[in-house]
Amino acid sequence: MREFRPPVRGSRTRAVVAGVLATVIVVALVPLLLAATGTSRITYTLAGGTLSVDSGSRLDGRREIPLSTLHEARAVDLQGARRTRGTGLPGYCTGRWSYSDLGAVWQATSCSPRAVLLSTNDGELPVVVTPPDRDAFLHALDVRADFRIELPPPDTTLLTLLAGGAVAVGLLTSVLLVATLVLGPRRMVYRVGDGRLEVRTIFSRRAWQASTLRARAHAPRLQLRLVGTAVRGYYTGFYLADGQRTRVYATDPSAGVLLDGPSRILLSPEDRAGFLDALRAEGAAIEGGR
Repeated sequence: MREFRPPVRGSRTRAVVAGVLATVIVVALVPLLLAATGTSRITYTLAGGTLSVDSGSRLDGRREIPLSTLHEARAVDLQGARRTRGTGLPGYCTGRWSYSDLGAVWQATSCSPRAVLLSTNDGELPVVVTPPDRDAFLHALDVRADFRIELPPPDTTLLTLLAGGAVAVGLLTSVLLVATLVLGPRRMVYRVGDGRLEVRTIFSRRAWQASTLRARAHAPRLQLRLVGTAVRGYYTGFYLADGQRTRVYATDPSAGVLLDGPSRILLSPEDRAGFLDALRAEGAAIEGGR
């Protein structure tokens, strides 16, 4: 079979688009990775007159409450929980939440409704904690007795599985994007022979019987991309061209070959005259000049 290739020209735009898209995908995965790998036990520690509430999460952080700023500490029964920015796992509710009776709070809790509300006079959000023994916790605060409370670890199995799957899909998508935009133009080829026209891209292959095709040189108007890739120097997929749905496999659609038959197809062989002659030899109907 004879091979014809489209013109390939270096494009900084394609490289930049590939890099930006891959970066966006990877960055979007970071919070999920941090949540999956950075979640540990919640701890409440009172030492030296300061209560440290550690969420155990890299995303949700910790709060330091000097007891000199503590305005109120009281037992509450949580109602109407709504997570606004934080983590919610079975037995692990941290970050910013809101409650119907308390309003906005920062919390590091086991998701139990039996909690302690800590309000300060420094303007920060109230803090909600869920010590196993509320009365003992409040008494220790009252008498300034040092303590350390560590809640049971959360079950992060589901989150880890989701994060692992998302990372795998994200990395694969990034690799495919970079390969498509950077290597795609060089891998595109049109092959004519054995009574067929075959179009190969980096990840696909399509073939049509040459005898069912009518071909002509054509400079289309690409009006709208329906499905596929559209960056300078690499156009693949379905487009609205000249007002009609058209399959496009081209690097320079402004100097293309249009084929009509089972599908409307636009290609951009660098050697248009040789390509049309090869199609004619395989039984395609050639219209107009070259």
